[in-house]
Amino acid sequence: MKLSIGHWVMLWALAPVMTFAQGSMPDLPNRAPEAGTQLILHTGIHVPSGDLAQRFGAANTVGMGVRRTTTSGWRFGFQYRFQTGSDVREPGLLQNLRDPNGHIIDNEGRIALVAVQQRGTLFLGTIGRKWPLGMGHAETGIIAEIGGGYWEHKIHFQNRGNRVTQLDDPHVEGYDRLSGGIVAMPRLGVEYHSKNGQVRFHAGIEGMLGRIQPSRLWNADTEEVDEGPRTDSAWGFFAGWILRLKARTTSVDYYH
Repeated sequence: MKLSIGHWVMLWALAPVMTFAQGSMPDLPNRAPEAGTQLILHTGIHVPSGDLAQRFGAANTVGMGVRRTTTSGWRFGFQYRFQTGSDVREPGLLQNLRDPNGHIIDNEGRIALVAVQQRGTLFLGTIGRKWPLGMGHAETGIIAEIGGGYWEHKIHFQNRGNRVTQLDDPHVEGYDRLSGGIVAMPRLGVEYHSKNGQVRFHAGIEGMLGRIQPSRLWNADTEEVDEGPRTDSAWGFFAGWILRLKARTTSVDYYH
């Protein structure tokens, strides 16, 4: 099942309720860190730099991740991020489809309403460590992580009631600038756990440093080939709700 942006926003909004529903815990400010598995609901905003700044502006990410934590502070996990943005700056985009007034004409000869957007996905493996701050909950501390994996992005065209054959499959491949390659994601931040364990989140700064290769052989609008590999990067802020995955235990006494 494919989740829309609205679904991700709803999950994010419900995260505090999901956390509270895990059950109340007594205040344990001196409790030692525990090993366990965590589900993370991610969000973030990033400003591009390098070659990416010539194609896109600021973009948002939403996603999910799973990680395993240890009592020594190490953590290992995986993440999926979906990326979207509305600031597309690509030079020459759709120039061969525009009339002298700059309008795109649809198959019926009318002015087409085409929204141009950024789309992207990231698949990452992560490793990092947390250093407790020695205040409040023992799980509250400074975090440093590095992720590595695959980053793919492209230009997405949303036709609003107008059919433009060139922007349908497979012709859209000549316009979407699909690119992908390896990426590293360093991050530094703070992880907070309330004393009763009902509120858990982290926030901080992170970067995306990619070595990206164009995936299309030819751009139909500019009649040129994308040069590559590209040095695409972006920097920004992240935040995430932390849900601790723990098997529910019951205690049952039998009398006879």
